Amino acid sequence: MSSQLVMHDKPWIVALVVIGGICLGLATPALMEMVHILGYAFRQEGLEADYAKGVVWAIILGFSILAWPVSDRSKQDLLWVWFAKALVTLGPMLVYEWKYGMDAAGYFSLSRQSGAEWPGFQIDDVAVGTATMVNLCWLLQQLVPDSFHGLTVSFAMMGLVAVYLFYRATVLFLGHDDRRIFFLLAFWPTVLCWSSTLGKDPLVLLGIALYVYGVVGWVHLKKTRFLPVLALGVMVAMAIRVWLGVVMFLPLAIVFLGGKRSIGMKVVFGLLVGVALWFSVDQFAGYFLLESVEDLADKAEHLSAGFASPEYGGSTQEFKGYEGFGGMVMFLPVGIFTALFRPLPGEVPNIFGLLASLENVVMLWLLWLAIRRTQWKELKEPIVTWALSLVIAWSILYAFISSYNLGTASRYRLQVLPVMICLLVYLSRRRSPVPSLVH
Repeated sequence: MSSQLVMHDKPWIVALVVIGGICLGLATPALMEMVHILGYAFRQEGLEADYAKGVVWAIILGFSILAWPVSDRSKQDLLWVWFAKALVTLGPMLVYEWKYGMDAAGYFSLSRQSGAEWPGFQIDDVAVGTATMVNLCWLLQQLVPDSFHGLTVSFAMMGLVAVYLFYRATVLFLGHDDRRIFFLLAFWPTVLCWSSTLGKDPLVLLGIALYVYGVVGWVHLKKTRFLPVLALGVMVAMAIRVWLGVVMFLPLAIVFLGGKRSIGMKVVFGLLVGVALWFSVDQFAGYFLLESVEDLADKAEHLSAGFASPEYGGSTQEFKGYEGFGGMVMFLPVGIFTALFRPLPGEVPNIFGLLASLENVVMLWLLWLAIRRTQWKELKEPIVTWALSLVIAWSILYAFISSYNLGTASRYRLQVLPVMICLLVYLSRRRSPVPSLVH
């Protein structure tokens, strides 16, 4: 009985340690002085008080983990990860914002304007991503009024929920817990940094995490109760990046058309996925004003040239054009590799570029192991087929979005990075030797 009480109290002990660490780590006089320097872009008085709101909100959200419907062991793990995310959110990411000028200040400023209100998520607006961000920032500020740092902490919590959902999806697939996967995903540098900032990235990551959790539950466990989770994830992701609907539904269509199901099941679910895919393609075409293949090539050139602009910083690459749709096809192998595995060491001369390049070296090593160790029949497992199709579909699209700005490539890769990590770790694992029947 006493041992059970000790186990029950452990999350509280961890919570107190984490909260104490947040207070000590984020309330030092030197850091408060840095807050005043770094916060000039927000044009707000009382930056120190605003920062204190963020620290208090991080503590409150940390305590809220104790009420989550998860095991005590998971609560402890979540609390330790939240401690790291709070430090990153209210520390290094503020420095990044100050130096490179992200969109956080704009979202915060627009959401504070008089007359702002919550109209809900929309996916039929040309400026859908920005509108969603401003509306969501307004909604979150009803919890922590007029606080940039409190808003940033709220988005970091979305990132934590997203990482945990990715982990729970692996549990559904494997049939057992492996906490190493959770910590691998949570502390992977790109995931830790870009899911801990005020921006579109944590929200898109949350949408894709819901989608992944729903897909694994629906396809692998064959439980239709996961369909609403899947649909919610698609809606959230498309409310920021409308083109992600195509990326999400195309792999499902591939899985259902190639799976071992009855004709009736294929027809029913094929129609369901087909309608969703058609809607996503229609939204994609409407967003980019596409009416022909030539329009697609022109839009791709426009996007690539925009990301290659010097105003995006020192990680931009020279853009020479695609010369039509045929040129786009010829560029795809290079673009896919860039979207998935660059920058490489030495290509982006800052700390974030260095971390991203080291990650990519590890990913390439895992890819090599996966190629060596994976048998063709393993790729036919529905979830493996779906995950591989998802990464490929995403990389084809983002080959033209992020190939000419390696800093942007690293940040956008966050959208599928947890899936890539889990897929490569799974396929590169050592297989147990098959016992011989000959003695």
